[in-house]
Amino acid sequence: MYAAHFGLSAPPFQLNPDPSFLFESKGHNYAHQYLRFGAMQGEGFIIVTGEIGAGKTTLVRALLNELDPAKVAAAQIVSTQLEADDLLRAVANAFGIPSKNTSKAELLAAIEAHFTTLMLQNRRALLVIDEAQNLNSAAIEELRMLSNFQYGNRALLQSYLVGQPELRDVLRAPNLEQLRQRIIASCHIGPMDADETRAYILHRLKRVGWTGRPQFDDAAFNAIHNWTGGLPRRINMLCNRLLLSAFLDNTDQIDAQRADTVAREIREEIGGLLRPAETAEPQAPTITAPVHRPGSASPATHVKEDDSTPSLPILRDVAEALTRAPAPPKPGEPGPLLCITQSLEDRIALQPLMQKMKSHSGLPLPLLVGLEQLSTSVVASDAALADIDLALLPDAQDTQPGLAAWVNWLDQIFATYRPAAVLTFSHSDAALAAGLVAKRQGRFLAHIESGLRHGQRVDPEEIDRILIDQLADLHLLIGPDSSAPLLHDGVPADSIRVVGNLRTDALIQALGSLPDPRIFAPDIGVPKTYLANTQGYALLLLQDTAWAASREKMIDMLANAKRLSRILPVIWPVPANIHSRMLQYGLNNSLRGARVACVPELTYGQTLALLKPATCLLTDRPNLQDASTYLGVPCLTLSEYCARSQTIQLGSNLVVGRDFRRIFQAMGDILEGDQTFRQNPLGCDGGAAERIAQTLETWLMTQWENQVLETLEVQA
Repeated sequence: MYAAHFGLSAPPFQLNPDPSFLFESKGHNYAHQYLRFGAMQGEGFIIVTGEIGAGKTTLVRALLNELDPAKVAAAQIVSTQLEADDLLRAVANAFGIPSKNTSKAELLAAIEAHFTTLMLQNRRALLVIDEAQNLNSAAIEELRMLSNFQYGNRALLQSYLVGQPELRDVLRAPNLEQLRQRIIASCHIGPMDADETRAYILHRLKRVGWTGRPQFDDAAFNAIHNWTGGLPRRINMLCNRLLLSAFLDNTDQIDAQRADTVAREIREEIGGLLRPAETAEPQAPTITAPVHRPGSASPATHVKEDDSTPSLPILRDVAEALTRAPAPPKPGEPGPLLCITQSLEDRIALQPLMQKMKSHSGLPLPLLVGLEQLSTSVVASDAALADIDLALLPDAQDTQPGLAAWVNWLDQIFATYRPAAVLTFSHSDAALAAGLVAKRQGRFLAHIESGLRHGQRVDPEEIDRILIDQLADLHLLIGPDSSAPLLHDGVPADSIRVVGNLRTDALIQALGSLPDPRIFAPDIGVPKTYLANTQGYALLLLQDTAWAASREKMIDMLANAKRLSRILPVIWPVPANIHSRMLQYGLNNSLRGARVACVPELTYGQTLALLKPATCLLTDRPNLQDASTYLGVPCLTLSEYCARSQTIQLGSNLVVGRDFRRIFQAMGDILEGDQTFRQNPLGCDGGAAERIAQTLETWLMTQWENQVLETLEVQA
């Protein structure tokens, strides 16, 4: 009625979701890219939550419109007040699979056959469950079972669960642990701020040919935002009535008074609009760029949850992580020095460096981005760990994200904090992703432990090390021997600095306050006889958990541990998730009668306290290879490659791989005492952290001066 009066081609503020009206606000742009990222993965579950009227359905429909039906067979279920069996039939009906008068077994077979047929046609099935917060646990478990369908090593179904914030509470149920392990991405759509609300209104008006009639004044936009809290559906409801009111009053002007009057009328009618002050105040946006995607669009807005609310165990939402992180710099303020860590070993080594960098006034504020998966509360609260400022994966999980996920997440973080420089440590997909994003965004990149090589390029970690060194602007070396590989690969000599071993700094710092193993070891399950054994004991510490990937592999590993114990008693700290799998496989009694003490994970101090008097160490962890060399304890490296060549050439480290014949022979040589190792053969002095901090301070100052000179030259 009013559309023709104002010269509009259609009503601009309809309540029904219409993808053609999609407005890419900061939060919606972020979520849209997030959904695209999830669609590219083609497996698992994507979780999208938001308040009622936040625009979730519109966003999902926009995504479905983008997908090529020749490649993706998409189906949507909206009514979710369903029991488990009814949900299965709803899934079948959504994909056009006959389900009448079929048993559950027949229905599952028909669904799997349909998905397999799609795969053979080079299409994949995508299921969207709207209002998913209404699903009960049994229905969600049926969805998880559907996600088990595979063709070869490819998943046949991917599912999007879209719902209100209560969906996250539903997914926290203890019996849904297996489903949580399959969530590959999660995001929350928050309300729009005042500027976005204004832009949203103008966007919808222009979409239908608006030429300025009626005219909204500035105060009207503010009033609309105040009444609606920035939620699209509420904005549509109020603006639709405002246009009708202006039409009935034959006016071309909408002001704050009219907005207030109409909003009160709607509230009296249906109670659908409330001022934010009368409800929970939306949190201000804390992000300035999108998450889980390439590119550089605008930020997501997120409503911070109450601190008492437990976090979703598999939550991988950078938006939520950033709400708990230090505030990003304001425009014109210098960015921080972002340090990337992906393992507990990295955090232990970075502890002394973070302390030193904070004491150097010439350095930007250092912030530690933690990408590792913590396990037990004992380890997570270890005083030897550097404090995380921004944690992305706070819980133990079976699988690590891939390079693409790290790139997308770090792209968001770097764009948010605009770091003055990025500091990577060790070698990993996350470190490589940090290097790639730093170069893409034009950030300075420094690499600690640069130049480490073992020479075998069949090892993916070796490739990571080479690529990170190629990306780095500053190369910080453990020792002079590490410079040769860099120079060979064409790294400029003036970017190389020998600073020492940061891991040994952490070791030296911890040695002064080690606990007494005679006191704590019996409490964690180590028999006193192990500590008193005349030949000593072996300490087994594994970082790689590939041996626990299947029951057969675990049986083989436990059998080898049992054989080892015939030579020496074995103390074996086992992560909680691996111990749970041992119980799941029914192997908890496999070591009965063997001299193997499977104990909980240890703090760094406890590890060193048991390592110092040990007869030998069996490990694949780099910081313990360095520690054993410093302490003069024989170390058998249980991997095929070791880039820490100095620990092999001058220290106590011997690479034996997983060949237990070599391990037995090496342990026999150790017990015969043919070779002894002196302590600190590499001459580490504990000053690496100070040298790195000084080097970074001088180097960054030089880079900034060069940038200023280049700018002046361009202007001249």
